[in-house]
Amino acid sequence: MHERRQFISDLLSVTMSTCVLLVVPTQSLSLKDHLKSEIDKQFFAAVRRVATVRETNRATAIVVTHLFKDLTDAFLLSDFQSYIAERYKFTRVKDAVGNIEYTDLNDTTLKQFDRRFFDYDRLDINFRYSGDWNDITKFSAILRNVRF
Repeated sequence: MHERRQFISDLLSVTMSTCVLLVVPTQSLSLKDHLKSEIDKQFFAAVRRVATVRETNRATAIVVTHLFKDLTDAFLLSDFQSYIAERYKFTRVKDAVGNIEYTDLNDTTLKQFDRRFFDYDRLDINFRYSGDWNDITKFSAILRNVRF
């Protein structure tokens, strides 16, 4: 009888250990999904704020970095960069000032966020890096239009 209890106790212990191991990855995935969802909401709101500026300002280039402040204050720049990298193609260059990675959202993409954007609008999203490309040191965003 004692051997049977010991067997059941060992079986229960192994089962509980296995359940814990199975639960951990699922939780971390849901945290990542939650983070992406939160960044997605903030990014959508920021691009809509850019559309509000575009509605009244027809300048060929407008620095709109400040309209992303809520997002960049709430999340690490590396998380924001990863979010953008999953959705848009980045280009990396080394310029006179240092290392930069950028993407341009074209007018078709921008109009999916908000119809107030004009034809030929481009939203430049830029991340400046340290000399070894390990750390993001700065974020900037500029709304451009080559037609005005």
